[in-house]
Amino acid sequence: MAENFSEWLEKLKSKVDISEVVSSYVPLQSKGSKKWACCPFHHEKTPSFCLYEQSFHCFGCGEGGDAISFVQKIENTGFMDAIKILANKYRVPIPDFSRSENGAEVKKHRDKLFEMMRDTANYFHTNLKSDSGRAARDYLAKRGISMQTATIFGLGYSLGRNQLVAYLASKGYSKENMQEAGLVDTSQSGATADTMAGRLIVPIINNIKQVVAFGGRVLDDSKPKYKNTRDTVLFNKSREIFGQHSVKRLKLETAVKELIVVEGYMDVISLYQSGVKNAIASMGTSLTQDQAKLIKRYVDKVVICYDGDSAGQNATMRGLDILYGHGLDVRVVSLPENLDPDEYIRKYGKDSYLTMLIEAKPLFEHKLLTLAKSYDLTSPQEKGKYAVEAMKIIKPLGDPAMIDAYIGYVSKLTGLSSDTLRRQLDVSEAVAQVIKKETSKINMSAFDRAVRYVLYGLFGGVEDVKLDEDLSQYITDKNQRALYDLYRLKSQDNTNSLEELTSQEESNPEVRAILDEGSKIGDETAAKYFNDCVIKIIKEGSKKRKKELTRAIDSETDSEARLIMVSQLAQINNNKR
Repeated sequence: MAENFSEWLEKLKSKVDISEVVSSYVPLQSKGSKKWACCPFHHEKTPSFCLYEQSFHCFGCGEGGDAISFVQKIENTGFMDAIKILANKYRVPIPDFSRSENGAEVKKHRDKLFEMMRDTANYFHTNLKSDSGRAARDYLAKRGISMQTATIFGLGYSLGRNQLVAYLASKGYSKENMQEAGLVDTSQSGATADTMAGRLIVPIINNIKQVVAFGGRVLDDSKPKYKNTRDTVLFNKSREIFGQHSVKRLKLETAVKELIVVEGYMDVISLYQSGVKNAIASMGTSLTQDQAKLIKRYVDKVVICYDGDSAGQNATMRGLDILYGHGLDVRVVSLPENLDPDEYIRKYGKDSYLTMLIEAKPLFEHKLLTLAKSYDLTSPQEKGKYAVEAMKIIKPLGDPAMIDAYIGYVSKLTGLSSDTLRRQLDVSEAVAQVIKKETSKINMSAFDRAVRYVLYGLFGGVEDVKLDEDLSQYITDKNQRALYDLYRLKSQDNTNSLEELTSQEESNPEVRAILDEGSKIGDETAAKYFNDCVIKIIKEGSKKRKKELTRAIDSETDSEARLIMVSQLAQINNNKR
């Protein structure tokens, strides 16, 4: 289908004349620049129901919204049925959205795949605890991982090549389901076998607690040592972070001010076992933009602690700028002796590891020290070359105070004067870049934050909340409104979800801000905060209506219309809601 629901709805709205719609139900009176009616939703003798360009508002009972909301209320019908009424009235063909990319059938199929992944995880975990899983349990014990920790992370064991296929088939899942989720390999002859056969299994869980993939680790020294589920309809390695569910649990217990980003899931599990519970893994050496966005939802500070080998160090350097670019305070730990975090903590213990975290270098200090290793700073020529490259690192800082501080740092390293280094640096260009970056940021008011959090909650980000009042008259931002309309559509068949919201990210810039806003509130206060945000939207929206009405009164020349508006303004001022 060429157009999505939001695009189609915008086309419909462009054809709808709200005056025409309302007048087919109640008579309208033109008073000055506005059209008025006795409200059809409550009994009144004096008109207090007012039409704006594309919306209505009753100053008597408080009802309001757009043309769709009006049809919903007066026909006592749902959102989709109201759309059908308007589409028929204006002869706009309705695509079959029920079978579209975001339709209920697709969601039902994906839900089945998620159910299969959960069953698979339970099957693997049962294997680990059984007699057949002794070798895997011995391996965990050797690495110091208790069964309690194994249960927290849902670790499991894959018995052999065909057992999983037979088990899932007995649960009613097809081989096509298994292949689509990346659980099986298929030979040229068409035979299927467990992709992770003979491996220790680590479930990979997304930010809404769904199993989306599995990692497998051999129990010996065979290659490849680690294996992950390939990219599927449920899993994209570049968009997931391992350990989110344990971090969410930790946030309920204590304030989490920083996250430790490590390279592999066994590092996370080993650190958790030792008492360091705020670690996550990028599941590889290449940190991505999507992963950085996800991390930013949880904290403002990260400590990168990749493996001490050369590959790990290169990955560290690639990830630094990505994280910094998303506004994170980035610190770096350089592990000695080519050790990974798991090996280090087993060799030197938790206290030593925590000391290294405390001593982690700030991003730009780490960059400058790493760069210095490539030059002989006792040589005047090498010292000059280092200074030129060091200024290139410092320049993007932009902040004059930070630039001055790091110029002093380089001056101590090289012995060159600060004035010499400053001449090497074009500070004015750096400052201009920062100003440009700052002015491009979204101006997020308290009202915007409230709208974003309510949208987050409506798409399933907050449990056990519901919306009793239509907010369409208050949500006027185009991108926010498109998502609110999508919510209204999906609420018809109860298919709202964060996954549905995330699917709109490429086409709607508000999605990322909504997800970021949702991550700031803990689960224990989420429902109350959601309700507070709804109240704020209504109150701020009413204030906006008051301002609009006041301006209309000031500019209205018709005395009768002015009298009506003054009366309605008095009703608003007396309205305690």
